[in-house]
Amino acid sequence: MSRLLILFPCSHMGNLLIALPHLRAMLTAQQDALLVVSQRYQTLVEQSLPDETRLLYYPEQSLTRQTPLLQRARSYLQLVMTMRRFKAKVVVDIEGEQKSATLARLSGAGERIGPRRRHGQWLYTRQRQADWSGHRWQAYASLSCPAAKSPAHYLPLKDTVAGQDEANRILEGAHKSDTLIVIHAGATKTYKIWHAEQFAALCQRLRRAGLTPLLIGAGQKDRQQIARIQSFLCEPVIDLCDQLSLNGLIALLKRSRGFVGNDSGPMHLAAACGLPTVALFGPTDDTLWRPLSPDARVLRWQPCHKSCERCSCALDSYPCLQRITVDQVVNTLEELGVIPLSHSGPVKTLRIS
Repeated sequence: MSRLLILFPCSHMGNLLIALPHLRAMLTAQQDALLVVSQRYQTLVEQSLPDETRLLYYPEQSLTRQTPLLQRARSYLQLVMTMRRFKAKVVVDIEGEQKSATLARLSGAGERIGPRRRHGQWLYTRQRQADWSGHRWQAYASLSCPAAKSPAHYLPLKDTVAGQDEANRILEGAHKSDTLIVIHAGATKTYKIWHAEQFAALCQRLRRAGLTPLLIGAGQKDRQQIARIQSFLCEPVIDLCDQLSLNGLIALLKRSRGFVGNDSGPMHLAAACGLPTVALFGPTDDTLWRPLSPDARVLRWQPCHKSCERCSCALDSYPCLQRITVDQVVNTLEELGVIPLSHSGPVKTLRIS
Protein backbone atom coordinates (compact mmCIF):
# COMPACT_ATOMS: atom_id res chain seq x y z
CA MET A 1 0.00 0.00 0.00
CA SER A 2 1.15 3.57 -0.66
CA ARG A 3 2.08 5.94 2.14
CA LEU A 4 -0.92 5.87 4.48
CA LEU A 5 -2.46 8.55 6.71
CA ILE A 6 -4.94 7.20 9.30
CA LEU A 7 -7.35 9.73 10.79
CA PHE A 8 -9.08 9.27 14.14
CA PRO A 9 -9.11 12.63 15.99
CA CYS A 10 -12.37 11.68 17.76
CA SER A 11 -12.93 13.36 21.15
CA HIS A 12 -14.88 10.42 22.65
CA MET A 13 -12.82 8.03 24.77
CA GLY A 14 -15.15 5.07 24.23
CA ASN A 15 -14.95 5.40 20.44
CA LEU A 16 -11.15 5.50 20.61
CA LEU A 17 -10.90 2.44 22.85
CA ILE A 18 -13.12 0.49 20.44
CA ALA A 19 -11.20 1.70 17.39
CA LEU A 20 -7.65 1.21 18.70
CA PRO A 21 -7.31 -2.47 17.72
CA HIS A 22 -8.17 -1.56 14.12
CA LEU A 23 -5.83 1.44 14.15
CA ARG A 24 -3.01 -0.79 15.38
CA ALA A 25 -3.78 -3.37 12.69
CA MET A 26 -3.39 -0.73 9.98
CA LEU A 27 -0.15 0.58 11.49
CA THR A 28 1.21 -2.97 11.70
CA ALA A 29 0.31 -3.74 8.09
CA GLN A 30 1.76 -0.53 6.65
CA GLN A 31 5.24 0.56 7.67
CA ASP A 32 4.90 3.93 5.91
CA ALA A 33 1.94 5.16 7.97
CA LEU A 34 1.00 8.02 10.28
CA LEU A 35 -1.90 8.00 12.78
CA VAL A 36 -3.70 11.22 13.79
CA VAL A 37 -5.47 11.01 17.16
CA SER A 38 -6.73 13.50 19.74
CA GLN A 39 -4.09 14.98 22.03
CA ARG A 40 -6.61 14.64 24.87
CA TYR A 41 -5.95 10.89 24.93
CA GLN A 42 -2.20 10.91 24.32
CA THR A 43 -1.60 8.90 27.52
CA LEU A 44 -4.17 6.30 26.51
CA VAL A 45 -2.73 5.94 23.01
CA GLU A 46 0.84 5.64 24.27
CA GLN A 47 -0.18 2.92 26.73
CA SER A 48 -2.15 1.03 24.10
CA LEU A 49 0.53 1.40 21.41
CA PRO A 50 3.83 1.18 23.33
CA ASP A 51 6.96 2.22 21.42
CA GLU A 52 4.84 3.51 18.54
CA THR A 53 6.32 6.74 17.15
CA ARG A 54 4.18 7.19 14.03
CA LEU A 55 1.72 9.44 15.85
CA LEU A 56 0.45 12.96 15.22
CA TYR A 57 -1.78 14.58 17.82
CA TYR A 58 -4.81 16.67 16.91
CA PRO A 59 -4.48 19.78 19.19
CA GLU A 60 -8.02 19.65 20.52
CA GLN A 61 -7.46 21.83 23.59
CA SER A 62 -5.74 24.52 21.50
CA LEU A 63 -8.77 24.72 19.20
CA THR A 64 -11.44 25.50 21.82
CA ARG A 65 -13.29 28.83 21.81
CA GLN A 66 -11.44 29.85 24.96
CA THR A 67 -8.22 29.99 22.92
CA PRO A 68 -7.52 33.25 21.05
CA LEU A 69 -8.45 33.02 17.38
CA LEU A 70 -4.92 33.62 16.08
CA GLN A 71 -3.51 30.89 18.29
CA ARG A 72 -6.22 28.49 17.11
CA ALA A 73 -5.43 29.26 13.49
CA ARG A 74 -1.72 28.68 14.07
CA SER A 75 -2.33 25.33 15.80
CA TYR A 76 -4.62 24.10 13.03
CA LEU A 77 -2.32 25.30 10.27
CA GLN A 78 0.65 23.58 11.92
CA LEU A 79 -1.30 20.31 12.03
CA VAL A 80 -2.30 20.57 8.38
CA MET A 81 1.24 21.42 7.26
CA THR A 82 2.66 18.46 9.20
CA MET A 83 0.16 16.15 7.48
CA ARG A 84 1.00 17.54 4.07
CA ARG A 85 4.74 17.13 4.67
CA PHE A 86 4.06 13.45 5.29
CA LYS A 87 2.92 13.28 1.63
CA ALA A 88 0.34 10.54 2.09
CA LYS A 89 -0.97 8.87 -1.02
CA VAL A 90 -3.95 7.32 0.77
CA VAL A 91 -6.04 8.58 3.70
CA VAL A 92 -8.33 6.30 5.71
CA ASP A 93 -10.94 7.83 8.05
CA ILE A 94 -12.99 5.21 9.91
CA GLU A 95 -15.01 7.58 12.12
CA GLY A 96 -16.18 10.03 9.48
CA GLU A 97 -16.68 13.08 11.70
CA GLN A 98 -16.79 16.44 10.00
CA LYS A 99 -13.39 17.41 11.42
CA SER A 100 -11.68 14.20 10.31
CA ALA A 101 -13.28 14.36 6.85
CA THR A 102 -12.07 17.96 6.50
CA LEU A 103 -8.55 16.89 7.50
CA ALA A 104 -8.72 14.19 4.85
CA ARG A 105 -9.48 16.81 2.21
CA LEU A 106 -6.68 19.09 3.43
CA SER A 107 -4.10 16.30 3.65
CA GLY A 108 -3.12 16.54 -0.01
CA ALA A 109 -3.63 12.78 -0.52
CA GLY A 110 -4.92 11.69 -3.91
CA GLU A 111 -7.07 8.88 -2.50
CA ARG A 112 -9.30 9.67 0.46
CA ILE A 113 -11.42 6.86 1.92
CA GLY A 114 -14.19 7.33 4.47
CA PRO A 115 -17.67 6.17 5.46
CA ARG A 116 -20.74 7.10 3.48
CA ARG A 117 -21.87 10.35 5.10
CA ARG A 118 -23.69 13.40 3.79
CA HIS A 119 -20.56 15.55 3.77
CA GLY A 120 -18.40 12.74 2.40
CA GLN A 121 -19.16 13.32 -1.29
CA TRP A 122 -17.25 16.60 -1.12
CA LEU A 123 -14.35 15.45 1.05
CA TYR A 124 -13.60 11.82 0.12
CA THR A 125 -12.69 10.35 -3.25
CA ARG A 126 -14.12 6.96 -2.23
CA GLN A 127 -16.94 6.33 0.25
CA ARG A 128 -17.41 2.92 1.78
CA GLN A 129 -20.66 1.60 3.18
CA ALA A 130 -20.00 0.83 6.84
CA ASP A 131 -21.60 -2.22 8.44
CA TRP A 132 -23.95 -0.62 10.96
CA SER A 133 -25.81 -3.87 11.71
CA GLY A 134 -23.89 -4.64 14.90
CA HIS A 135 -21.45 -3.14 17.39
CA ARG A 136 -19.42 -0.05 16.49
CA TRP A 137 -16.38 -2.38 16.48
CA GLN A 138 -17.96 -4.07 13.46
CA ALA A 139 -18.51 -0.74 11.69
CA TYR A 140 -14.90 0.27 12.24
CA ALA A 141 -13.76 -3.15 11.02
CA SER A 142 -15.70 -2.73 7.77
CA LEU A 143 -13.86 0.55 7.07
CA SER A 144 -10.35 -0.48 8.17
CA CYS A 145 -7.77 -1.91 5.81
CA PRO A 146 -6.93 -4.28 7.34
CA ALA A 147 -9.13 -4.68 10.40
CA ALA A 148 -8.20 -6.29 13.72
CA LYS A 149 -9.02 -9.96 14.06
CA SER A 150 -12.25 -10.99 15.78
CA PRO A 151 -13.63 -11.43 18.36
CA ALA A 152 -14.12 -7.81 19.34
CA HIS A 153 -11.73 -6.69 22.06
CA TYR A 154 -9.90 -3.74 23.58
CA LEU A 155 -6.13 -3.39 23.53
CA PRO A 156 -4.55 -4.24 26.90
CA LEU A 157 -3.79 -1.34 29.24
CA LYS A 158 -1.09 -1.24 31.91
CA ASP A 159 -0.81 1.26 34.72
CA THR A 160 2.38 3.30 34.93
CA VAL A 161 4.62 4.09 37.88
CA ALA A 162 3.49 7.72 37.66
CA GLY A 163 -0.15 6.59 37.72
CA GLN A 164 0.42 4.32 40.71
CA ASP A 165 2.15 7.13 42.61
CA GLU A 166 -0.75 9.44 41.83
CA ALA A 167 -3.35 6.94 43.03
CA ASN A 168 -1.34 6.26 46.20
CA ARG A 169 -1.02 9.97 46.91
CA ILE A 170 -4.74 10.62 46.48
CA LEU A 171 -5.88 7.63 48.53
CA GLU A 172 -3.07 8.13 51.09
CA GLY A 173 -3.00 4.39 51.77
CA ALA A 174 -6.15 4.64 53.88
CA HIS A 175 -8.22 2.23 51.80
CA LYS A 176 -7.42 -1.37 51.00
CA SER A 177 -7.41 -2.02 47.28
CA ASP A 178 -9.60 -5.09 47.72
CA THR A 179 -12.48 -2.90 48.99
CA LEU A 180 -12.49 -0.18 46.32
CA ILE A 181 -15.35 0.09 43.84
CA VAL A 182 -15.35 2.92 41.31
CA ILE A 183 -18.55 4.74 40.33
CA HIS A 184 -18.90 7.13 37.40
CA ALA A 185 -22.28 8.77 37.89
CA GLY A 186 -22.05 11.32 35.09
CA ALA A 187 -22.11 11.31 31.29
CA THR A 188 -21.80 13.77 28.44
CA LYS A 189 -25.57 13.66 27.80
CA THR A 190 -28.26 14.12 30.44
CA TYR A 191 -30.39 11.28 29.00
CA LYS A 192 -27.58 8.83 29.86
CA ILE A 193 -27.49 9.67 33.59
CA TRP A 194 -29.11 7.42 36.22
CA HIS A 195 -30.77 9.29 39.12
CA ALA A 196 -28.47 10.68 41.81
CA GLU A 197 -30.76 9.24 44.50
CA GLN A 198 -30.24 5.74 43.09
CA PHE A 199 -26.47 6.18 43.05
CA ALA A 200 -26.60 7.36 46.66
CA ALA A 201 -28.62 4.29 47.68
CA LEU A 202 -26.11 2.11 45.85
CA CYS A 203 -23.25 3.73 47.78
CA GLN A 204 -25.03 2.88 51.04
CA ARG A 205 -25.42 -0.73 50.01
CA LEU A 206 -21.78 -1.00 49.02
CA ARG A 207 -20.63 0.45 52.33
CA ARG A 208 -22.74 -2.06 54.27
CA ALA A 209 -21.10 -4.79 52.22
CA GLY A 210 -17.70 -3.61 53.44
CA LEU A 211 -16.71 -1.89 50.21
CA THR A 212 -15.40 1.64 49.64
CA PRO A 213 -17.22 3.49 46.83
CA LEU A 214 -15.19 6.12 44.97
CA LEU A 215 -16.89 8.74 42.81
CA ILE A 216 -14.92 9.77 39.73
CA GLY A 217 -15.56 12.29 36.98
CA ALA A 218 -14.36 15.44 35.29
CA GLY A 219 -16.03 18.70 34.40
CA GLN A 220 -19.04 20.66 35.54
CA LYS A 221 -21.72 18.06 34.73
CA ASP A 222 -19.98 15.37 36.74
CA ARG A 223 -19.36 17.77 39.64
CA GLN A 224 -23.05 18.69 39.75
CA GLN A 225 -24.14 15.04 39.67
CA ILE A 226 -21.73 14.14 42.48
CA ALA A 227 -22.99 17.06 44.57
CA ARG A 228 -26.55 15.75 44.16
CA ILE A 229 -25.47 12.27 45.24
CA GLN A 230 -23.69 13.62 48.32
CA SER A 231 -26.82 15.59 49.29
CA PHE A 232 -28.70 12.30 49.80
CA LEU A 233 -26.03 10.84 52.09
CA CYS A 234 -25.41 11.43 55.78
CA GLU A 235 -21.73 10.58 55.34
CA PRO A 236 -20.13 11.77 52.09
CA VAL A 237 -18.56 9.32 49.68
CA ILE A 238 -14.95 9.87 48.61
CA ASP A 239 -15.06 12.33 45.73
CA LEU A 240 -12.21 12.13 43.19
CA CYS A 241 -13.82 14.31 40.52
CA ASP A 242 -11.21 16.39 38.65
CA GLN A 243 -8.43 14.91 40.83
CA LEU A 244 -7.08 12.19 38.55
CA SER A 245 -5.06 12.26 35.37
CA LEU A 246 -5.74 9.52 32.84
CA ASN A 247 -2.68 7.66 34.14
CA GLY A 248 -3.96 7.97 37.69
CA LEU A 249 -7.44 6.80 36.72
CA ILE A 250 -6.09 3.70 34.98
CA ALA A 251 -3.99 2.88 38.06
CA LEU A 252 -7.02 3.34 40.31
CA LEU A 253 -9.17 1.08 38.11
CA LYS A 254 -6.46 -1.56 38.04
CA ARG A 255 -6.47 -1.83 41.84
CA SER A 256 -10.27 -1.77 42.33
CA ARG A 257 -12.77 -4.62 42.69
CA GLY A 258 -15.41 -3.35 40.28
CA PHE A 259 -17.02 -0.49 38.41
CA VAL A 260 -20.56 0.88 38.03
CA GLY A 261 -21.36 3.64 35.58
CA ASN A 262 -23.54 5.12 32.88
CA ASP A 263 -22.84 4.62 29.18
CA SER A 264 -19.65 6.70 28.92
CA GLY A 265 -15.94 6.70 28.14
CA PRO A 266 -14.91 5.77 31.72
CA MET A 267 -17.20 2.71 31.47
CA HIS A 268 -15.26 1.51 28.41
CA LEU A 269 -11.98 2.35 30.15
CA ALA A 270 -12.93 0.26 33.19
CA ALA A 271 -13.84 -2.69 30.95
CA ALA A 272 -10.59 -2.28 29.02
CA CYS A 273 -8.70 -2.44 32.34
CA GLY A 274 -10.28 -5.85 32.97
CA LEU A 275 -12.48 -4.61 35.79
CA PRO A 276 -15.84 -6.31 36.47
CA THR A 277 -18.16 -3.66 35.03
CA VAL A 278 -21.87 -2.87 35.34
CA ALA A 279 -22.95 -0.54 32.52
CA LEU A 280 -26.26 1.32 32.89
CA PHE A 281 -27.92 1.94 29.53
CA GLY A 282 -31.01 3.94 28.62
CA PRO A 283 -31.92 5.34 25.19
CA THR A 284 -28.48 4.63 23.69
CA ASP A 285 -28.17 1.29 21.94
CA ASP A 286 -26.04 -1.27 23.78
CA THR A 287 -25.96 -3.32 20.58
CA LEU A 288 -23.70 -0.55 19.26
CA TRP A 289 -21.92 0.53 22.44
CA ARG A 290 -21.79 -2.35 24.94
CA PRO A 291 -18.45 -2.84 26.71
CA LEU A 292 -16.20 -5.39 25.00
CA SER A 293 -15.38 -7.55 28.00
CA PRO A 294 -16.60 -10.94 29.29
CA ASP A 295 -16.58 -9.41 32.79
CA ALA A 296 -19.01 -6.64 31.85
CA ARG A 297 -22.80 -6.64 32.11
CA VAL A 298 -25.34 -4.25 30.60
CA LEU A 299 -28.47 -3.26 32.53
CA ARG A 300 -31.58 -1.67 31.06
CA TRP A 301 -35.10 -1.72 32.50
CA GLN A 302 -36.88 -2.26 29.18
CA PRO A 303 -36.35 -1.65 25.46
CA CYS A 304 -37.11 1.85 24.25
CA HIS A 305 -40.50 2.58 22.70
CA LYS A 306 -40.35 2.52 18.89
CA SER A 307 -41.10 6.26 18.68
CA CYS A 308 -38.47 7.24 21.28
CA GLU A 309 -35.49 9.34 20.34
CA ARG A 310 -32.36 9.94 22.40
CA CYS A 311 -33.36 13.48 23.34
CA SER A 312 -37.09 12.82 23.43
CA CYS A 313 -38.68 10.00 25.43
CA ALA A 314 -42.11 8.88 24.22
CA LEU A 315 -42.87 7.37 27.66
CA ASP A 316 -41.57 10.40 29.61
CA SER A 317 -38.60 10.38 32.02
CA TYR A 318 -36.66 7.56 30.30
CA PRO A 319 -37.98 4.52 32.21
CA CYS A 320 -35.54 2.36 30.22
CA LEU A 321 -32.77 3.83 32.40
CA GLN A 322 -34.40 5.39 35.43
CA ARG A 323 -36.34 2.27 36.49
CA ILE A 324 -33.18 0.20 36.82
CA THR A 325 -33.19 -0.66 40.51
CA VAL A 326 -30.41 -0.67 43.08
CA ASP A 327 -31.23 -4.35 43.66
CA GLN A 328 -30.52 -5.12 40.00
CA VAL A 329 -27.14 -3.42 40.20
CA VAL A 330 -26.23 -5.14 43.47
CA ASN A 331 -27.34 -8.54 42.19
CA THR A 332 -25.22 -8.06 39.07
CA LEU A 333 -22.20 -7.09 41.18
CA GLU A 334 -22.75 -10.27 43.20
CA GLU A 335 -22.86 -12.36 40.02
CA LEU A 336 -19.56 -10.81 38.96
CA GLY A 337 -18.00 -11.60 42.35
CA VAL A 338 -17.55 -7.95 43.31
CA ILE A 339 -19.84 -8.23 46.36
CA PRO A 340 -19.81 -11.35 48.54
CA LEU A 341 -23.27 -12.93 48.34
CA SER A 342 -23.87 -12.72 52.10
CA HIS A 343 -23.01 -9.03 52.47
CA SER A 344 -25.25 -7.04 50.14
CA GLY A 345 -28.04 -6.35 52.62
CA PRO A 346 -31.55 -4.97 51.99
CA VAL A 347 -32.35 -1.68 50.33
CA LYS A 348 -33.21 1.24 52.59
CA THR A 349 -35.28 4.07 51.19
CA LEU A 350 -33.52 7.42 51.22
CA ARG A 351 -35.41 10.38 52.55
CA ILE A 352 -35.26 13.42 50.31
CA SER A 353 -34.58 16.56 52.28
